[in-house]
Amino acid sequence: MSTAAPAVQFVGRFDTREDAGPKCAWPGCRVIAQFTGTDRISVTLEELALPWMQGGPSEWDVAIDGVLQPKLVLQLGSHDYVLAEGLSPDDAHTVELYRRSEAQNGVTRFVGYDFHDGTLLSPPPRARTSRRLEVIGDSQVAAFGVEGAAVGPNCPGIHWAAHYENFRESFGALMGERFGAEVFGTAYSGKGMARNITSTDRETMPILFGRTNPLDASSVWDWSWIPDVVVVQIGGNDFAIHLPVDDGPPTFDEFTSAYRGFVTNVRNHYPNAFLLLVLSASTREDIPPGRASRTNVWSALERIVGEHVQQGDDKIANFAPPTASEDERRGCGGHGTPEFHQRIAKQIGDVLSEKVGWN
Repeated sequence: MSTAAPAVQFVGRFDTREDAGPKCAWPGCRVIAQFTGTDRISVTLEELALPWMQGGPSEWDVAIDGVLQPKLVLQLGSHDYVLAEGLSPDDAHTVELYRRSEAQNGVTRFVGYDFHDGTLLSPPPRARTSRRLEVIGDSQVAAFGVEGAAVGPNCPGIHWAAHYENFRESFGALMGERFGAEVFGTAYSGKGMARNITSTDRETMPILFGRTNPLDASSVWDWSWIPDVVVVQIGGNDFAIHLPVDDGPPTFDEFTSAYRGFVTNVRNHYPNAFLLLVLSASTREDIPPGRASRTNVWSALERIVGEHVQQGDDKIANFAPPTASEDERRGCGGHGTPEFHQRIAKQIGDVLSEKVGWN
């Protein structure tokens, strides 16, 4: 059984404090290794869940030699999972686990790959790319409901279930593929800057941002991974109808202050990164009525970017892609379809090409 880095490559925020193995909760985490001398590969994973969680357990993509296999739907507790059989033992192979779902569906501990009679090879199968992209935001960033487009927007069962979500199809992951960038997904559905969509939930994105595990306040992220580009897309939930009791939206000044403080924190941790603040295409002016969601979020972004530019920060911009069509909202709960994420990835990607020269 092997969890050893750097022979096993970990991409994403992994909590490594426990001897039992590293844990990941944010979407898009990856575990990559290269091996030889065996015809099969398996893994031991432990799925952890809190009593309030619904829609789990977590789901992971499996790729062998770059070819996607059937997705891995975890069971609660620690279990062994066969990932592939019938491999050529004379050849070198790669294995990759890719976390499709987010923290609200469960937290996964990587206990180790089992190469059976084979050998773990070192170094890792692919050098880490020199480009790094972090995408920060809420459900649209996490690709909530993207795989429910065929049955949505009113998806059967729990519409925030892991089986409807797939970060690999998110616009952030697609931009990573376009630019050959390593992507960290710092995304959590329902979160806002000053208010969350759940009125009793006070842990907004500014609070979660500094955590290795968003569900564990003691898991302090070490900021060892520094992105070249940060895309922030959040704010619609602040002005949504909050549940179970709507306590109203923040004032414009409250929202702007919370967003300003967050951007200052991001800039302090990433002094040389280019920051792109995006108004979500799913944020609408007329829904909820009377809250002017799109105007409020965009006005805050313009003000914050203007303040930074005035202070000499030329590595920041804001961008508003066109609002989503009804056809693009067929994901669960009115979230984006695969085509929506592809469109947003291209439009934001074009901005990044212009601003930072990525191609």
